[in-house]
Amino acid sequence: MPSKMSVAEYRAENTAKLVKLEQRQISIFKILQNVEKSMDKINGQVQDNKNNITKVTTVGSIFVFIIPVIVSLILKLL
Repeated sequence: MPSKMSVAEYRAENTAKLVKLEQRQISIFKILQNVEKSMDKINGQVQDNKNNITKVTTVGSIFVFIIPVIVSLILKLL
């Protein structure tokens, strides 16, 4: 049969549990802050990569149209 706890023991036990939960919560918030910092850094890198891809695509598209024109002009001159 379970033994009865006094009110003081019950309060002490629950206080200890609350302190433990509070420490876990603080730890979780610290980890979350680190994750957010990492995500900000990664998002910046992704944006830079998107800009670079856009530049390369633009230059490539220009060359796709200009090179055939140049080649046809050279062939007409020959």
